[in-house]
Amino acid sequence: MKANNINFVTVFDTVLVDLPSRSRDIVAKRFGIGEEKPLTLQAIGDEYDITRERVRQIVQAGLKGVCTIDECDDFLQVKDVIITRISENNGIISIDGIVNSLGNDVDEHGAIRFFLDGMDEVVVVNAKKYPVDEQVVALSDFDVDKWVEMHNDIKEILEDKQKTYTVKKLHEKITDDIEYEQIEQYLQVSSEIGKNPFDKWGMYEWDEITPRGVREKSLLIMKEKQEPMHFRDIAQSIDDYGLGKKGKKSHPQTVHNELIRDDNFVLVGRGVYALNADNYTEGTVKEVIENILQDSDEPLTSEEIIERVLEVRHVKPSTIKVNLNTVAKKMNKKYTLDSNAS
Repeated sequence: MKANNINFVTVFDTVLVDLPSRSRDIVAKRFGIGEEKPLTLQAIGDEYDITRERVRQIVQAGLKGVCTIDECDDFLQVKDVIITRISENNGIISIDGIVNSLGNDVDEHGAIRFFLDGMDEVVVVNAKKYPVDEQVVALSDFDVDKWVEMHNDIKEILEDKQKTYTVKKLHEKITDDIEYEQIEQYLQVSSEIGKNPFDKWGMYEWDEITPRGVREKSLLIMKEKQEPMHFRDIAQSIDDYGLGKKGKKSHPQTVHNELIRDDNFVLVGRGVYALNADNYTEGTVKEVIENILQDSDEPLTSEEIIERVLEVRHVKPSTIKVNLNTVAKKMNKKYTLDSNAS
């Protein structure tokens, strides 16, 4: 929920009102206020013809001022909003998560990052020590060890079963006294466990979580859909679920070319693919009918043949009927293989 009643940039200016304008501009650039993104110490130093160390000192002076102005009502309100938002996320959240939920634009995002850096009540979680993403913050009294314990319990479940789970299923498997919502909020900052577009969690390196190629993405989609799909629909689904390359549409022909040469998929209709594990079979409809009649110990009705073909191929019943008459002979309303058919 956006904190529309607070203008974080205005409060930023208020906090740094006693800082020289040049120094205030440097601090703003460092946190991305008035810029497309935060600038590096080197970039700022080059712009102002000062050393990186001098830039760092100016930024630290600005941050130090945040901790000494508790009498500023606007700043107290900012602190309250930030602490409340982190508390709503059970005490831990990514910096991107909090700035996107509170800030209305890029400048406000930068101001929020500045306040996060300057607040004693908020700490950056050490990504080298704990399995969290870079840029994760927590309340200063947050029990990181408890977070790690829950994280490792879930990691053990995932690696033991080698399958993805919804939060609901994970909640059922965890014996710890932890709320359903807390699990998802905790996992959102993990550097080892991630969620795919179908709200299932697993290890980041798994193809079911981070599919890298067209085949892996198609496999994930079709496992979730659990039905044959046309390669054009698969390409569209890759984009719809955010699995494609940013700013580029997935090309249907590329999907077709990848799937047709991969043993995980079988072409079961005109441009329609199924998973090989679903007992679908390749070959023309005519060949499928021939195999069904050869394997049958007795003649079959057209309805029985259609039903069996549809179990292994994704085609229209009318297509089956047309092909049936070319390979079978009918006697007493039932069909047998026509040995004279070419």
